Amino acid sequence: MVKILTSGFPNGFPDDFIRLLKTYIKTGMNFVFVASEFENIYEKTDWYCNHFLKMFSDCRITFDSVNVIDSRMPRETAQDMVRNADILWLAGSDTPTQFAYLESYGLIPCIREQKGVIIGMSAGSINMTKTAVCTLTCEHDKQEIYEALGLVEFSVEPHFDKNNITDELLVLSEKYPLYGICDDGAIICTDDNTLYIGDVFLIDNRHVTRV
Repeated sequence: MVKILTSGFPNGFPDDFIRLLKTYIKTGMNFVFVASEFENIYEKTDWYCNHFLKMFSDCRITFDSVNVIDSRMPRETAQDMVRNADILWLAGSDTPTQFAYLESYGLIPCIREQKGVIIGMSAGSINMTKTAVCTLTCEHDKQEIYEALGLVEFSVEPHFDKNNITDELLVLSEKYPLYGICDDGAIICTDDNTLYIGDVFLIDNRHVTRV
């Protein structure tokens, strides 16, 4: 399993991220996009899926098959899709909402058994961690902390603004060290290595250090 935690890419994938993607992702693989909200926003979900597919296409990565997981797909089919995905994309938006859908659709054990490439963006990245720390700083409706997928041992703060480090993050870091991932940044975890691309900062016990 390759685990890639990202924040956001407002101008497409940066060159160093593209080089890394091409290490793990080859044309012809199958791509599974897991929505954050499984109901009521199908058009928005499809738009975002196509948006990211275009970003892959722009760097000459195309897929043999693409499937979107939300309530349009039966639970059992969704579980099989997740287990067999070459690339599994966990979308952004509301973090606790996404995790609740992962639970209700029985997808959590399927994700944990995954052997391919898992890419989380924003909420998806937070839910990949052992402890999901959902902050007001990251525009959640309320601060919420819960045990998440546990694909990595650390917690993350996407859309991190290195020029505006809030008191909330500093206080939380006394108990929950956080990796702040700025947009265009990423953390890549394999069995034997961890790489950092772009601006990533460790916030630990009120100290902030670029990694």
